[in-house]
Amino acid sequence: MTGVLLINMGSPRSKKEMRQFLFKMFCDKAILPFQKIPRTLLALMISTFRHSGSWKKYQQIGGSKLKESMQLINEQLASEIGNEYMVTSVYSYSKPYIQQGIETLREKGIKDIQVITMYPHSAYSTTESVKTDLTKIQKKYPDLRITELGTYGERELFVNYWVDNIQKAIDKYEYKHPTLVFSAHAIPQYNVEEGDKYVDEINASSKLIADKLELPYRVAFQSKIGKVKWVNPDTKECLKAMKAEGIDGIMLVPISFVNENLETAYDQGIEIVPYGKQELGFNHICRVEIPTSHPLLIATFKELLSTSKLL
Repeated sequence: MTGVLLINMGSPRSKKEMRQFLFKMFCDKAILPFQKIPRTLLALMISTFRHSGSWKKYQQIGGSKLKESMQLINEQLASEIGNEYMVTSVYSYSKPYIQQGIETLREKGIKDIQVITMYPHSAYSTTESVKTDLTKIQKKYPDLRITELGTYGERELFVNYWVDNIQKAIDKYEYKHPTLVFSAHAIPQYNVEEGDKYVDEINASSKLIADKLELPYRVAFQSKIGKVKWVNPDTKECLKAMKAEGIDGIMLVPISFVNENLETAYDQGIEIVPYGKQELGFNHICRVEIPTSHPLLIATFKELLSTSKLL
């Protein structure tokens, strides 16, 4: 039997878990590139002072649906690839953790483990963080064969996944010829300067989707925190520029995500869309919601496994 590990960042389900989630996340060198002691102290400060406010945001969106989405994707992929494979979902910053999931598979005698992240585009703070964890676990358990199957933001099935999601939103809101704003989670500019290909991959993925829909588009970045320099343009600044150009009929597309989460439901749904309507005066602006699962997303993951000669 072969193990298939689906990895995501994770999601807290209580105020206590929120604090633990933030602490673990900011202890990650891929998130805060400092030495261990100052990084740990800063993580302690951030998790202590920010967890209450962050948890209030989760409450405003009715709690995160990420783990429910992961469970459905898990079940549907398992159904597609058959009983010779055991599919399990794990997380970087909430339970069950990556190492726990791998150890559970190992205890069941599974030595061949294929890894799919929920990150369509590579980034130091996501895919590279996962690879670091997997490398440590591989060293601890040399009898295992752990293979990370890579990103998929430019694969045709994934492009079609977003084309379908966007077309359904166009039909729902009755927009005739909207301008798409692919709003991805921002990363620090210093990551790009050090060779991070995230922005290039976001741009490439966005163009493929927009071209297939034959719609105009922009690429922007959201959810910035702290005083470091982040990649531009900021999503709100992008909307300001579009308003000045007389553009209306805007759809925000959360291109860097495959599950609804705080950055989509809160940052886009509660902050950015109302900002566009109330502050900028757009008559038509909405966000494209991410389905809990989707046949084309499952097909994308199945193709990844097939490419690795699993099936």
